[in-house]
Amino acid sequence: MEAKKIFHDVFQNIEVGIGEVSKTVGVSQRQLRYWEEKGYIKPVDDNQSGVRRYTLSTLYLIIFIKTQLDQGFTLSAAFERSKDIKVKSKIVRNFFEHTFNDVTITDADKAYGEIDLGELLVQDGQKYHFKGVVDEHGRYLKIDK
Repeated sequence: MEAKKIFHDVFQNIEVGIGEVSKTVGVSQRQLRYWEEKGYIKPVDDNQSGVRRYTLSTLYLIIFIKTQLDQGFTLSAAFERSKDIKVKSKIVRNFFEHTFNDVTITDADKAYGEIDLGELLVQDGQKYHFKGVVDEHGRYLKIDK
């Protein structure tokens, strides 16, 4: 089975109980139930155990909402911001989905390297490579022949 599918399955199938979420994230169980009533989060649908559980995806959403609330946003604004971030993350993942095969590591200890973002064709017929770079100078884009 390919690693991407395994990670996806793990992400979708691991569940965390409401008590653990409450204790770890610092959101009361009462708040979490209120967020459910408002439709902002959804527990795993399981009528057998009676214990509220959340997927990792929902846990990340809870953490995001909590950090937004801590920064002064209202609950509804925090939830709206989470939807925007989710779409932006999906766009970035789609853009970079096949790019990671074209990464050159220049310093593994410092996590420096170059990402080949593709070929550019300039008016004079010259071909260049558009690259994203992470090095001692920061993060930046460059064009190489």
